[in-house]
Amino acid sequence: MRGDESSGGPASRAASPVRAKAATGARARRFVAVLAIAASGCGGGSRAAGSADDLSDAGVARYRLPLRYNSVDAGQAFRCYGHCQPETSPQGYLQCLGECPGFEVTQGVRCADDEVPPIAACFTVRQIAASSEPDPGWVVLAVLANVALIVTLASVCASSSSQCGYGYSTPGQLLPY
Repeated sequence: MRGDESSGGPASRAASPVRAKAATGARARRFVAVLAIAASGCGGGSRAAGSADDLSDAGVARYRLPLRYNSVDAGQAFRCYGHCQPETSPQGYLQCLGECPGFEVTQGVRCADDEVPPIAACFTVRQIAASSEPDPGWVVLAVLANVALIVTLASVCASSSSQCGYGYSTPGQLLPY
């Protein structure tokens, strides 16, 4: 370094306002960059929620138990949801959820993609038309195909004792495999 810049001579006093202005501009740019990074980091993972028009669907019903944002009692709704988990049938499960606080059924609306636990327990039920019964010809064909499949599997099992669970050892014999 030269003596006049470090000692506060005329050269350092003339350059000082320019350096201060440059340093202030650099700090401002850094601040804006950090602010932009923070804003994109906070909002980058969220996506826009669909509108009600996106969720409308004729012929469906939405069965929903809000968990996190339950307007009645969020804590009790979550405990009730956990209490319903051991139910073995879909009808029993929905009946159990129906007794939970805040449970709702909405016709013509389906569940949103983000309505999953811990946000909500949501099920979309599509109504099937009564005329969707298969033709009798298809039923006969399915029965014949099942009979053919059973006969084929029985013949495979009869040809090899190890493929169908036969061939259990009796006491005193070694296992064949």
